[in-house]
Amino acid sequence: MTVAFRYFARELLATVAVAFFTLLAIALGGRMIGYLQDAALGRYSADTLWTLAALRAPEFAQMTLPFALFLGVLMTVGRLHAEREFAVLQGGGADPRKMLGWLFAVAAPVAALVGALSLAVTPAAAAQVARLAVEARANSEFEGISAGAFHTFGFGQRVTYARHVDAGQRRLEGVFSGERLPGGGNVTVWARAGGQHVAPDTGSRFLTLEDGVRYAGVPGSRDFRVVSFRRLSQRVAARPTAWSRVDPLTLATATLDMAAPEQAAEWHWRLGLPIVTLIAAVAAFGLGRAPPRKGRFARIVPGIAVFSLYFLFAMLAQAAIADGALAVWLGLWPVHAGAALGAVLVARQAWRPA
Repeated sequence: MTVAFRYFARELLATVAVAFFTLLAIALGGRMIGYLQDAALGRYSADTLWTLAALRAPEFAQMTLPFALFLGVLMTVGRLHAEREFAVLQGGGADPRKMLGWLFAVAAPVAALVGALSLAVTPAAAAQVARLAVEARANSEFEGISAGAFHTFGFGQRVTYARHVDAGQRRLEGVFSGERLPGGGNVTVWARAGGQHVAPDTGSRFLTLEDGVRYAGVPGSRDFRVVSFRRLSQRVAARPTAWSRVDPLTLATATLDMAAPEQAAEWHWRLGLPIVTLIAAVAAFGLGRAPPRKGRFARIVPGIAVFSLYFLFAMLAQAAIADGALAVWLGLWPVHAGAALGAVLVARQAWRPA
């Protein structure tokens, strides 16, 4: 039986690995497109993109691993049935109960990994992403500037242009900056060169301009102030402050407040992901048995539909908890219980003759 288990585990893990890395590449690729668009708009620097993608990887991994395991079990069991290897294993003493034990020997470490990601790794990475995003946007006044292009900041209240940008030296040449004042006036600055300066005591960032002219006034009026300067500093971003709204995704699992509906919903979701992984594996074991004269992919579409339905109900329950429409103590347990019952029923098909 050891040889049979190794064969089953090797086939299953190979299929899961292919499915997981394919899904993860698609998910990260889609997220990278969004980050590239943000970088093109000056919200992030190019160096920040790969750091953000790496920090988002655990979140995508914890979502794709259950589905990859489900697809892996579905395709592996389907192939064993389609090529009559399942019957050979049964004839050799590997009854479905024993094969379910083999399945749990593979699925349990995957579920443990998903649990570690959802309960510890992903919240820490999400908090780092939030801090990095705030800092990157604070730096974007300088780092987001590219030569020969106009860049808007402060929700369109300020525009900056530089003829030449030296990112290594953090220097700008041929600088133009225009800003709308709260009272309706405009401030326009032309400077020969400029750079970024960070105040060590407050963390505030300044755009320091050299050898230029500053125009301030209301367009259409004659009341304009024209000042020539050798050196001028403009504060463009202060030290990132605390968020006004606490995002449950960034909180450590041990600090989640069960009295707050949103945080309670996040707690149930994190705890439920490894449970989803195990239940989905059992369901795939039963769903993978293809009808006679059908190929190994005969149950892929119905299986994906079943998994998507389970995931959808879990997401709806999480949203209901966050909105206060579902009791916190009830959580996602009714969804998991219903899915577990259905998984046991479909897994019993492996005991029955075709």
